[in-house]
Amino acid sequence: MYKRIPVIKLTGTEQFKNVGNKNFSVLEFWRYGFSNLNSNVLRGALAEFIVENALRKNNEIDIRNPWGDSDVISPNGKKIEVKCCSYIQDWDQNDFSKILWSGLKAKSLYWSSAVSAFPRSPADFKSDIYVLALFKHQDHTTLDILDMDQWCFWVLAKEKIKEITKNGNSISLVKLQKFNLEPISFNLLSEAILSI
Repeated sequence: MYKRIPVIKLTGTEQFKNVGNKNFSVLEFWRYGFSNLNSNVLRGALAEFIVENALRKNNEIDIRNPWGDSDVISPNGKKIEVKCCSYIQDWDQNDFSKILWSGLKAKSLYWSSAVSAFPRSPADFKSDIYVLALFKHQDHTTLDILDMDQWCFWVLAKEKIKEITKNGNSISLVKLQKFNLEPISFNLLSEAILSI
């Protein structure tokens, strides 16, 4: 049976090997592949990183596991799912995007050796806490995804998400507003998460 290879946190200084007279590093790869933090491919991982930083010191943050049943584990052991939306996308737009966080439910990702198959369980809410992150900024000329004042967050317990969505798989900004749920800033994020 194949076991997942343990991953170590890289520094960026690691060099590619056996490249002849060339010289390029992991940092240069990161700059190449991951500089556009507002792309849909990266913004979700960035939101997870923001939540991790709200909860921990930087040197306490482990490597992201894209295959986990939840995105972040809180210091008190609660599983957190982080979903992210933005009005401004990484492509030409005629109008701002409608805000809808989807994929709130998930199926099990792990192979069951008992039945030699993936478990046939229905999609369900797998986390204790849901952080709905919104990159709320709406001016292309001043967009700065690293500015936490351009973000806001809703922190909801699993039971509240189930109630609002009527056990559905997505939730809109309009729905949150109908329930009079107000967003919070980055500075209040840790306290909101730890209070659940």
